[in-house]
Amino acid sequence: MGNPLVRRLMVGVACSALGSGLTMPFFYVYFSHVRGIPGPTVGLLFAWMGLVSFLGAPLGGTLIDRFGPRVVMIVGLIVEACAVGSMGYIATVQQAVIVATAVCLGTVGLYPAATAMLTRMVSEQERERVYGIQFMLMNAGLGVGGLISSVLVDMTSVESFQRIYLIDAVSYLAYIGVIATLPKGTGDAPMTEGGDAAAHVEAGGWREVLRDRTLLRVVGVSVVVITFGYAQMEAGFTAYATEVGGVSPNRLGWAFAANTGVIVIGQLLVLRRIGGRSRSRLLALAAAIWSLSWVVITSSGLVDGRAAVVCAVVGLGLFGLGETLWAPVAPALVNELAVEELRGRYNALQSMLWTVASILGPSIAGLLIGNGRSGVWAVTVIGGTAVAALLFLRLREHLTPTQDGRGVAARHTESADTL
Repeated sequence: MGNPLVRRLMVGVACSALGSGLTMPFFYVYFSHVRGIPGPTVGLLFAWMGLVSFLGAPLGGTLIDRFGPRVVMIVGLIVEACAVGSMGYIATVQQAVIVATAVCLGTVGLYPAATAMLTRMVSEQERERVYGIQFMLMNAGLGVGGLISSVLVDMTSVESFQRIYLIDAVSYLAYIGVIATLPKGTGDAPMTEGGDAAAHVEAGGWREVLRDRTLLRVVGVSVVVITFGYAQMEAGFTAYATEVGGVSPNRLGWAFAANTGVIVIGQLLVLRRIGGRSRSRLLALAAAIWSLSWVVITSSGLVDGRAAVVCAVVGLGLFGLGETLWAPVAPALVNELAVEELRGRYNALQSMLWTVASILGPSIAGLLIGNGRSGVWAVTVIGGTAVAALLFLRLREHLTPTQDGRGVAARHTESADTL
């Protein structure tokens, strides 16, 4: 990745992820145990945040296409920095709702904008590589941030939470500083022959995006695999491993550490081997690996003691291997389908599917495991990801060779481990 601007952007991504890693593991604990908000109310607050993110995503995509990703990222990061910094000082449910809403509104355009910007900053041959490195840095930052916060946080001290939220806010300010140093217009849509990049945006807009049947197929299958894959990691995995597998909560940290370790160590190795290969088949392989990982994880309910812990750790580590395939390939496919002037909307639609899945996934886990149907949950997640793998294989017939990545030259492997 020889582009110095891309390397600079990745520094901002790492800073932001480090800050988020400090606070993300403690949202529920902070609201319920530190601020005394009842658990059911906290659940409704999380549902509200999901709804705000879902409804705000189309606006974020539209703003990216209208004003460019750089402006949207700066404004969004300012809003989020102020909101996160205020999080440590909430005292009522109403204040929590206001601050949480602001966090979501600041976030809705960030990932689509960053993806659109990266897509336009590198050649088509480098896209999967930069998406993969972005994902690796995000996971590394989240992991390191989580370790630091475990040392800084004191459950009996409100001030300790205020400190980590302020540090998180500073990390967003660092990201803003990085984006502000990028040249004006970085990541904007190229001008048309008439010199007006916005003309096509006004002519087509969301109607054109939603008429893209291939995109809708990709999004539909992605919702299935994320609902029964990613969206089960925290709610379903945690509940099953502890309540059915008998894995103690402090051992779950080993499993998440294994997941992060596989991603950080394995991502660059995977990037060296996926260039020029069929994207639909790679996504099918990712879904199949997730299905296998659920087989291993759910086996923890059939064994006892250390064997159950091993199943949880190995299973979540295996899940990380699937993530190293998904992270670079899924956004590359969406951005290959995207109309250049509508790239913000295409990426916003991709982020919306995550919101939908993040609502459906925990709901399914809570309904099944919470009502003693853990076996049904196990069959559902194993079968759901397996079905998604088959659907991704069928997707190949709807893609051109270029869209499927078969028409893209293999990525250069030299210096793949540098920024």
